[in-house]
Amino acid sequence: MTDTPQATPAVITRLYKAPIQAVFDAWTDARHLCQWQRPNDQVTCDYLFADIRTGGSALHKMVMPNGHEMWLLTRYLDVSAPNRLVFIQYESNPQGEPLSPSMPNWPPEIQATVLLSETAEGTMMEFRWQPVNPTAEQVAAWEASKGGAIGGWDTGFVQLSDYLTPAR
Repeated sequence: MTDTPQATPAVITRLYKAPIQAVFDAWTDARHLCQWQRPNDQVTCDYLFADIRTGGSALHKMVMPNGHEMWLLTRYLDVSAPNRLVFIQYESNPQGEPLSPSMPNWPPEIQATVLLSETAEGTMMEFRWQPVNPTAEQVAAWEASKGGAIGGWDTGFVQLSDYLTPAR
């Protein structure tokens, strides 16, 4: 019997000075998602469809400043307002068909879990990102490269904070 390879999850926690429902809505409404879930404000976002519920899916594209389009298909495994969201996001084509990852040996399925809880200061978010059933080669690629990918999420989370904080 061989051991199943295990990848260390990437975990980011953030405190948002916003009500829990506002943070949950920012994760589950395409109008909000396009305002923060992108690498920077030079990248545009457009949803072809967004059925954000348990068992639903969404397809959106991000257009980079150089015109390159990146399509992403999201499959929602659990949408439990206002505390939990679990999904897997795939690189895809414009028809929403998952593509092979663009990085060699990158895990084809990475599950994201968003946990939200109310605190006296606002809403605490824990974001966990971990490959689903990876091979040993995929675990090695994940461990070597997850920092850069997490950096992209972290940039989005800074933008989410800015989006949730009203201008003074």
